[in-house]
Amino acid sequence: LPKHHFLKIGASFRFRGGSSLPQSQYVPAHWDSDESIRRFVLSPESNLFQKLCNPNESGECQFANTVSLDENLECYGRECRVDDVIVIQVKPGAFYEYIRQPCVQLSFYDNAKKVVTGYSPHVPGIGRRHTHAMCAHPGKAAAARSCCDVVEADVAEYNYKMEFHGERTLFDTTELQCTTDGGRVCDANSLIADNPAVNIRTTYDNIYPSQNTMFWTDASCALSLKVRADGLVAIIHEPATNAFFDDETVPYVDIDNTITFIRVPWETDEMTAKEIFPTVNNTCGAGACTVTHDDACHCEVTLSESVVFDSLPSRDDVLSMLKVGALPPESFADDAVTYTLSETSAE
Repeated sequence: LPKHHFLKIGASFRFRGGSSLPQSQYVPAHWDSDESIRRFVLSPESNLFQKLCNPNESGECQFANTVSLDENLECYGRECRVDDVIVIQVKPGAFYEYIRQPCVQLSFYDNAKKVVTGYSPHVPGIGRRHTHAMCAHPGKAAAARSCCDVVEADVAEYNYKMEFHGERTLFDTTELQCTTDGGRVCDANSLIADNPAVNIRTTYDNIYPSQNTMFWTDASCALSLKVRADGLVAIIHEPATNAFFDDETVPYVDIDNTITFIRVPWETDEMTAKEIFPTVNNTCGAGACTVTHDDACHCEVTLSESVVFDSLPSRDDVLSMLKVGALPPESFADDAVTYTLSETSAE
């Protein structure tokens, strides 16, 4: 996604009236009536404010049910400090939910970071600790801010200088904010999350991953596959070990506890037409993978990227061979990476 994608061509906003609860995303229901919740409030000087308010000659907002941006907007104030938004307050009692354009989320990616969640019972002499961990894409707004050493060495402050409740950032955004203030992002010994006006006491207690708040660490995380005897596979996360205590991997991506298996298209044997995949019967691919305690195969994953076409393809070739879409190139117009049209065809 382009930087500040909520300000780019095609971004849409759905009017929620006086409700601050989104329809397409999750936030706790009690936030709607909780005045201590920090909301993302637009400045009247903001270009996005002008689009959503649509003021008449007397300055009164003329709210539309849906607003779609037909141009890229410059960020203003706190808009420049966030990577994503959920619900925006335009005026008191007037909220819009941001509807992000469809975007493919890849299951495997390089440089995965460990993210953590959970709120343990108090540990004497230590305090609270996180309980669970998994992997996240550092280039996606997938986890909340966390900063170590600003209060005490190896202690993480959750939601450090967050812009609004429910905020998610890129890893680089969290790291820049933290290091600027003399701290660091780390896989902490304990956490601070005791101010309800600022922080969220996160507990890993929901079966839906998107409804559990995760926090960034600087630790690495490995992505791999578990292959069952019937060829179904599960995505496995292997977060780096915490230096101070044993945390648990989130169950649905844990090699011993996952029950989330999906079908993938394996190559088939030309003679037997049977799928070819690692099993205990072929020593997990002649040793390419390792045998697990439940007689499945655990396989490392290597990513490979290559150019699909070296000349202008036909429309049919594009539709048949390219499976992942992208936002319009003009959405990236003011990013560090830009795209230019080099060749066209009548198709």
